[in-house]
Amino acid sequence: YYTNIPGSCNFETQDQEWTTVCGLIQDTTDDFDWNISTNAAQTGPHTDHTPGKGKNFLYVNSSTQKEGNSARITTTKFFPASLGVCRVRFWFWMFPSRQTGVLKVYTVGEHGMDILMWSCSRNEENKW
Repeated sequence: YYTNIPGSCNFETQDQEWTTVCGLIQDTTDDFDWNISTNAAQTGPHTDHTPGKGKNFLYVNSSTQKEGNSARITTTKFFPASLGVCRVRFWFWMFPSRQTGVLKVYTVGEHGMDILMWSCSRNEENKW
């Protein structure tokens, strides 16, 4: 159902095509990049959250990064203004490890300032 909604993506693409297919772009000024995988370097979940045939998910490998490093992606499309309700839906897996960082979602304000909308430092359960 959710993969048919405009702006949605299930990452079932080849190589780095997900950036084009999903309308996302890697930030060239960050410290490391996002990738797609069926099992992020054998440290992540064994499947994605999608029921059925979905296998791929977007991930960052934080095990080799230093504290304060960031991996950032941004949307390439503007989303239309809403009438007081705006929703971003995504699933994440951040089962605790010593290298788990913080996942943050920002929106860009009227004057170009990043506004923190949501953040999570870890997920206490080994699930999406």
